[in-house]
Amino acid sequence: MKFHIMAFVGFLSLQLNAQSDPKTVFDQKFPSHMVQEDLRMLKAGLEKIHPGLYRYTTKKTLDSLFTKVQSLSNFPMTYRAFYREICNLVALIKCQHTIATPDSELLGKIMDKGRFFPLKIFWEFDPAKAYVVSDFSSMADLSPGTQIVSINGKSIADIYDKLIPYFPSDGEIRSNKHSRLQTGMEFQFWYYLLMDSAEHFTVELKGKDGGTFAKILKAVTQEEWKGNYKKYTSHENPEIRKYLDHYGAKERAMRENPIRYEFLSDDIALLTVGNFYSPKFKALVHKAFKKIKDKGVGNLIVDVRNNGGGNDDLGRHLLSYLVDRPTAYLDSLYTNAGIADTTFLFKHTDKNAEWMKVTLPFVEQMEDGRFATLPTAHQGLLLQQPNENRFQGNLYVLMNGRSASTTAEFTSVLHFNKRAIFIGEESGGAYHGGHGGDFAQLRLPNTKITVQLPLSKYVMNSKETKFIGKGTLPDYPIQTTVRDILELRDPQLDVALKLLKEN
Repeated sequence: MKFHIMAFVGFLSLQLNAQSDPKTVFDQKFPSHMVQEDLRMLKAGLEKIHPGLYRYTTKKTLDSLFTKVQSLSNFPMTYRAFYREICNLVALIKCQHTIATPDSELLGKIMDKGRFFPLKIFWEFDPAKAYVVSDFSSMADLSPGTQIVSINGKSIADIYDKLIPYFPSDGEIRSNKHSRLQTGMEFQFWYYLLMDSAEHFTVELKGKDGGTFAKILKAVTQEEWKGNYKKYTSHENPEIRKYLDHYGAKERAMRENPIRYEFLSDDIALLTVGNFYSPKFKALVHKAFKKIKDKGVGNLIVDVRNNGGGNDDLGRHLLSYLVDRPTAYLDSLYTNAGIADTTFLFKHTDKNAEWMKVTLPFVEQMEDGRFATLPTAHQGLLLQQPNENRFQGNLYVLMNGRSASTTAEFTSVLHFNKRAIFIGEESGGAYHGGHGGDFAQLRLPNTKITVQLPLSKYVMNSKETKFIGKGTLPDYPIQTTVRDILELRDPQLDVALKLLKEN
């Protein structure tokens, strides 16, 4: 499943020369007839294009949700209020790849001019708690592990409860929603877009000694964030220095070598797979497994934590090194029947006749009007043959809520074939397949909000009905805590090594 818009962080590179303050757009009011027109366009686009619209939410339920929002829009609505409603509607489809964003011009202005909450956060869940992991404010003096109790008078639990319903995720998977708060600057963007674009934040904090105190922090631009980051990473406190050096090295390793392997002992190898789109993926994987085979290693740990997906072909390619018999990967790939009516598609999305001309040779039209991808066009529809350098020993997989899209397909097939022991969190994508492949960008005519619509429904080979609406579930559920972060521990890897030692 192609990795597309997983988060607003993906737009960080957009730097448009904007003169106006993007905050003013959020307060702009749209008359009722414009809002109603945008809602009708969204509903029509979903019904005509989305290939799995009623996979988890019935038509009756979705129709009633649209009716409810239409009743709210009988009066003028601000951009932010309407955007919230669109995000909530889209999230209730329960598809992680169906996501609403501001249009590219506004998003560029936000990235260029927007001012954001200046603390990088680590979250714990059940119950929701938030902790400082880096202080990118102008003061840059908060210690990692300082608990955030409230922001501008709203408790962290209240902020969590308000944001979570806006996050798209496959089925009922909570871990993927959580990951949308956890990664990079992502919380800052969701907070800015959906809650408050404040200039200052009154933050109630709790130190490690249990005492509470408050700070007023100025919102920061991207450039200020980067500058303050340099200031923070030069901190002289030895405890903070140790923490920053450790995680700085890990981030650099993932950025520079997302696909890498190492030998933890003579009989244990660790293969880290940070994405499924690296141009050197196949060469690196081939090298790793040949080395593992040559050394006669009997135990392998595959780490796909924080791997948001990528190219389907690379997911099934990795699988070929981990199975010992021909193995099914995908059962089918097909579209919504509404794609056959190209009038709406070409008029209201970024797709055009040239795109259709290129696409048609790879699909066949079914009797009900849908298009099915041909096995000759997608080898994931064929039986996957074991690679000559396949690994046949004990296999452990580390995963979390960010292990989504192609990664979730990969973990699903391994799990269904009882090939590995899984450690960590529920995978971030559906066990029975999600939606993706290619995407159409539906731009609402008045607010210009853009909704990404996947074009293909993925159906995995598994027929395990007990996993409908769920991801791959871990055999050993292990959550990372703030104490783990501060003490530089990797609890999922530690459990894998403990199991290897015991066995």
